[in-house]
Amino acid sequence: MSTREESARSPAQPFWLRGPFAPVTAEVTTHDLPVVGEVPRELSGTYLRNGPNPKDGPSGHWWFGDGMVHGVHLEGGKARWYRNRYVRSARFHGTDLTPKEGEDARVARARRLRGGGTSNTHVIEHAGRILSMVEAALPMQLDQELSTVGPFDFGGAVDTPMTAHPKRCPRTGELHFIGYQPMPPFLTYYIADAAGRVITKREIEVDGPSFMHDFAITEQYAVFFDSPLRMTRDWGDGMPFAWSDTHTARIGVVPRAGGAVRWFEFEPGYLSHTANAFERDGTIVLTGARSTRFEVPPFLYRWEIHLDSGRTREGAIDERVVDFPRIDDRRTGEPHRYTYVVEMRDFVGGVPTGTVLRRYDAATGGSVAQELGPRQVPGECVFAPRSGDPSEDAGFLLSIVYDGERDGSDLVVLDAKNFGAAPVARVRLPQRVPFGFHGSWVLL
Repeated sequence: MSTREESARSPAQPFWLRGPFAPVTAEVTTHDLPVVGEVPRELSGTYLRNGPNPKDGPSGHWWFGDGMVHGVHLEGGKARWYRNRYVRSARFHGTDLTPKEGEDARVARARRLRGGGTSNTHVIEHAGRILSMVEAALPMQLDQELSTVGPFDFGGAVDTPMTAHPKRCPRTGELHFIGYQPMPPFLTYYIADAAGRVITKREIEVDGPSFMHDFAITEQYAVFFDSPLRMTRDWGDGMPFAWSDTHTARIGVVPRAGGAVRWFEFEPGYLSHTANAFERDGTIVLTGARSTRFEVPPFLYRWEIHLDSGRTREGAIDERVVDFPRIDDRRTGEPHRYTYVVEMRDFVGGVPTGTVLRRYDAATGGSVAQELGPRQVPGECVFAPRSGDPSEDAGFLLSIVYDGERDGSDLVVLDAKNFGAAPVARVRLPQRVPFGFHGSWVLL
């Protein structure tokens, strides 16, 4: 073990620099990975996952480490390769992006926007491009070997930061995304078509910037959560947010095809991640992970808005501490039955020391945990559908799991139809993968 990794595991270090979170130092490429069990032959694609991995020295918060994307390619019943690469943003290279004396503020901001920030939050594919994202900057395009190509602004059409949580409409293939920032326009809503061309750019009227990490779409609407967690300055050192006890929590609903935003008031709190939203009998139903205040543990929550009457209803689905909700993405914007989350357990000093995957069933109102064994710490799971079968549970769940017994990581493959049963495969990864953020199953 390196000196740096030994230091990263010291109890004196913050949680994001030790244990399952500790950064790794090497970029590696390994082929023909060992597998326990059998990789389903119908799984043919690449699992990608992004997360913070400080390049050198400490980082002031879990959110602030340099982005590192990990990839595992599955094909023909085998795990063909694993590789991990830093996202080569301006920050990674140590480029000074602070405004120069006398420099126009707009020029300085455009340079920071194209710097890519930490680019550590999510990674997706759209229109043949792999995009690494953080909500403080433009996405960074990667090639199929995960090397950095550079900032991507959709042909000059995007001139604000881009959310790390875009939504792809399964009916149209469009990519819906937002940008929020501490100066006007505070919130911008974009739609890119299936070919990657921005076809809609619309400013959404708000009374100031709030922390809007995620949003949702339905068949006809986009849904925004305007929370009491207010953005007070631009991203930089430290958190650029402050909680307001006087700002009313609101959900905004705007027609995807164009039209004014309507705002609906809710109990104070903020939405960390959405699971999904959909329309049912004139009501928008939004499910996501809600916290009562910033950095308070979240739980699964449901908001309902009756569009004709304006009546609203809200409440917790469960009291367990959960986050990173995912669904079968083929149900995005449409009614869904299953929501998969990471349940956090065994808190010490406000930090979970263990996790399990849990599936909520909207049809029965119940849930079931996926136990993986002692000292197994799974991260967010991603749904990979079986080709040709539209059933919601026809597919597999992929999650990188930390094995505390051997201080290593596996890509675990679960059969969604038999959630709770033993994994169908464990791909042994050549090094530990730090507990990170979000990922995707891509077919490139």
